[in-house]
Amino acid sequence: MIKIDPGLQKQVDDQLLEQGAFTVLELLLATGRLAYSDYESWRRQEIEFLDGVLMGSPEKIRAQIEQSVNYARNIGLVEQPQEFTAWHTDAPASNKPLRISTQTELHRLIAGRFIPAKLAPQMDLFFDNPVATLTNGIARALAAMNAADAQRQLDRLYEIAPTHSDLAGYDRLVGTLARLGQPIDDARQELEFLQETAPTAKRLLGSQWRELLTPLWRQLADALNEQPFSADEPHLHRSYALSQAQDWAGVNACVQQDPEWWRHPALCLAVAQSGAFQHRRIESLTGWFALCWHAPSAAADALSKPQQPDAGVGKAWQEFLAAEDDLADDDATDAALAPGDFPAWMLLHEPGLARQLPVDLARTDTAGERHYRCVHRWLEARRAQKKDDELAERKALQAGHPLLFRYLKSVVG
Repeated sequence: MIKIDPGLQKQVDDQLLEQGAFTVLELLLATGRLAYSDYESWRRQEIEFLDGVLMGSPEKIRAQIEQSVNYARNIGLVEQPQEFTAWHTDAPASNKPLRISTQTELHRLIAGRFIPAKLAPQMDLFFDNPVATLTNGIARALAAMNAADAQRQLDRLYEIAPTHSDLAGYDRLVGTLARLGQPIDDARQELEFLQETAPTAKRLLGSQWRELLTPLWRQLADALNEQPFSADEPHLHRSYALSQAQDWAGVNACVQQDPEWWRHPALCLAVAQSGAFQHRRIESLTGWFALCWHAPSAAADALSKPQQPDAGVGKAWQEFLAAEDDLADDDATDAALAPGDFPAWMLLHEPGLARQLPVDLARTDTAGERHYRCVHRWLEARRAQKKDDELAERKALQAGHPLLFRYLKSVVG
């Protein structure tokens, strides 16, 4: 088996499980390399080449694409080319395939669709298979929000294949279009409908599922605009609907309207994810640190997951977990490192963060927050060459958390 980052591998495996195929384009959207708003602009021909708006190092993005594609080929998936045309336009040029990149190979990799080999023969016989023609036509019509065309082809599918196993699924998706532009009387009911519809959309529409559901998630977000956050129903909040629409800037703005968002694990995770997907590391760490202090068990579970939009924080978490074994003495009775200590450890691990994160990021008086403040003040005193203050903070940390103090000494002596 070829070497692949575990997070990337899980992305490929999850796509196969949910959609029956793997596409690099979906990978870029799912990992935050491509903002859905930029994808929409490209489909509307407001952006000529898609690779110019990918977020992050082009070299790293290319490496991730090649890793995932090599893995897909290695597990026996077969590449099928895809073409993309412009949305909602009658211009003559709209029928011309859109370009992803000026680099031919990169365009091919991102545009490709990788399917199980057993499905490849059916794909090759596509034009001779009226059922396949209709199901693909229904999917295209749904993605284009063309309810009339989708219904026409679905009616024809009922005529020629009345026992087709996916008739009910396509019927549900065609009915979904009727909800667009309609007032939402019951937000809870709409949320349940979208959550129940998403698996069907992913399975039947593949990478086009977002085109159908994203406008509906935005519509629900608008309906929840005045809904306060409830820990009992965390998904019945505007921030959740915006996250499903991949409006990460909107997610963060929405959460920040709650003056005590940091008390709620779901909102802490929303801040962490929105920052990661926008490649705003300090914003992401703000969410993670709040989660570590106020919901340590939830933080440990979330940070331990291999699939993170910011692989860096996952790597740092694993180093943090390993630090205790490296620092512990056989005769030591020091308190163990806990999830609430991760923020203070991060400052010691990466001292430059103290210049970017404020000391009052810690808002209450948990043990983890006290240690964070102590380390932050020590770093600032050290930078300002205030020897007395520096020594005082070292003594305070030694008394409050000897294991963290031992790590401080291992870092700076």
